[in-house]
Amino acid sequence: MVKIDADWLKRPGIKRIVECLGAENIRFVGGVVRDTLIGRKVHDIDAATVHTPHEATKLLEACDIKVIPTGIDHGTVTAIADSAKVEVTTLRQDMETDGRRAVVAFTDNWKADAARRDFTFNALYLSADGTLNDPFDGIKDLKAGRVRFIGNAETRIEEDALRILRFFRFHAWYGKGQPDETGLAACKQKVVLLKALSAERVRDELLKLIAAPKPMEALTALERTGATAVLPLGTLNSVRLQHYIDNEDRFEFKPDAILRLSAWLALEPEAVPIFAKRFRLSKKQREQMLAVVTALHATAPATPEALHAFIYQYGNDAAKCALFVQEVCGEALVQTLKDWPVPEFPLKGGDLIAAGVDAGPAVSKLMKQLEQDWVASDFSLSRDELLKRV
Repeated sequence: MVKIDADWLKRPGIKRIVECLGAENIRFVGGVVRDTLIGRKVHDIDAATVHTPHEATKLLEACDIKVIPTGIDHGTVTAIADSAKVEVTTLRQDMETDGRRAVVAFTDNWKADAARRDFTFNALYLSADGTLNDPFDGIKDLKAGRVRFIGNAETRIEEDALRILRFFRFHAWYGKGQPDETGLAACKQKVVLLKALSAERVRDELLKLIAAPKPMEALTALERTGATAVLPLGTLNSVRLQHYIDNEDRFEFKPDAILRLSAWLALEPEAVPIFAKRFRLSKKQREQMLAVVTALHATAPATPEALHAFIYQYGNDAAKCALFVQEVCGEALVQTLKDWPVPEFPLKGGDLIAAGVDAGPAVSKLMKQLEQDWVASDFSLSRDELLKRV
């Protein structure tokens, strides 16, 4: 029996939650176990329990632990104690599946709960005393960098087609070398099932996949299955995305999923609203993508002065993408990108009216011209100097 020493198990809040539910009734599962085993930083903490959501809530509240009914219909509540937050989900087994969502029933059978999960290393359970339960050789796969379906790969995909995208997402984050051949073949065989998925689920998985430190191998494999055509994502520019990622890494910028996606998709600016609507992008994501795609169709800046104007017109994110998609990206321009504070145009319409310009279209026209002069001066013209041109 394998036992591991995890610092997060010693947190006071975690201990309180375990004691309240009973150490024999709760096991930690998912990313917290995966990341602990390979020495990565732990973020979200998920746990499974034999208690129903109602029972878990009653027990936790009796211990003065705050409970939020996060997804109570699906068996999940969030327990918060001493700044520790744990999503606690009742053990489940699938009763019906349709390729989109499963109808589940609560159970007290740990093996049944494990068997309904997608990949072997997602069925690793850690008890509060550090004992690891590994029913499907998940540790071996995790250490080998192999994403392997539990049971028959095609059957697991038929249960939920999102597992196709999850296969490539987990390979991008945890895989080594080429994806598992059996899983890859199953994804290719069942790729048409992606059509049934909601846009929101597809969007979330794609953004998680493309945000991986080095996602290109997984994205290339995904494209070869025909998935990108089924979704459909349209024409893709993998070379441009590779340049972007290389420069993002070279200059130590944090991965930005929307910027990466914008570099990968070969969209025209007018196609962005259509794409955003299809994949249910938020308003902020849509605006960010539109600015980036528009900037990618403009002439990339080659001097600090040109970069200033470019940033002012399109925004810092768009300018970064326009620089990073180039195979050769100059360090001086990147430093400018990091350091240059975007100035605010020093005039308002009221200033022109006070200077004698008649209110109306003339103000707007002159304001536009003066702003262009200001940008052309590399933002050096002062308010007084601009007013002298009125």
